[in-house]
Amino acid sequence: MPQRPRRIAVQAENFQAMKVGAPSPLADLYYWVMEMTWPVFFGLSAALFVVINLAFGLLYAALPGAIANATPGSIADGFFFSVDTLGTVGYGAMYPASRIGHLIAATEILTGMFVSATMTGLIFARFARPRQALAFSEVAVIGQYEGRPALMVRLASIRSRPLADATAQMSWLESVSMPDGRTFRRLTELPLVRNRNPLLALAWTLVHVLEDDSPMLKALQGQDRFMLSVSVGGLDTLLASPSQGSARYLREHVLIDHEFVDIITEQDGVMHLDLTNLHAVRPIS
Repeated sequence: MPQRPRRIAVQAENFQAMKVGAPSPLADLYYWVMEMTWPVFFGLSAALFVVINLAFGLLYAALPGAIANATPGSIADGFFFSVDTLGTVGYGAMYPASRIGHLIAATEILTGMFVSATMTGLIFARFARPRQALAFSEVAVIGQYEGRPALMVRLASIRSRPLADATAQMSWLESVSMPDGRTFRRLTELPLVRNRNPLLALAWTLVHVLEDDSPMLKALQGQDRFMLSVSVGGLDTLLASPSQGSARYLREHVLIDHEFVDIITEQDGVMHLDLTNLHAVRPIS
């Protein structure tokens, strides 16, 4: 019976896709471990710990006399001696009493060195993963910008330190018909009024001025599949590491003849950013 192709879901906001025939997660074990949730990671780590110690414990129990002060044939004594050895604790009540016991203990210590180093690296890497530093508005709006119709998306920095040298890109999923009748989709970039921000500390509204014959606007008003994609990247000034953020908007998330509510005010010389109103919009009267 042929093996069923593996399927993986593409994880992106407001965008559903499935990859069929993806390789086994064992082909990229590091990425698979980094992708799993913390409860699953801790569960698999605990299971690996038990399996390794149980395997060595069974080996010790199968060799009477290999471990001093261990009950002959006791899997429990073998297991707990393995735990002490793997963790290099060595309480002293039980210890290798034969050459074969020393050989197995040495093998387990070497195994423990590799396991401990690997788990320490994985835990650190999971904690050090870049986190979302930006919040995007739940909707995009088509309103007025300097007297011209424009597509706008708002975003804000949610951390205390600003994002340096931020760059933004806005694209839409365009369906293109070929002369032979075939249709393919491509992400077409939309030019922004300003696509760079030297220091993103508060909020930023991305603006794309719409032309009268804008194919994106025609697609938005049509019935075919529509998706708007926004991505922003910059340098975290605290961690000195790249920071990325992105958002996806479907047709129902683009509001025509609306504008964003102001969220930046100044009080006693201090700028205030109201993140609770990041998604607030109002119709253009």
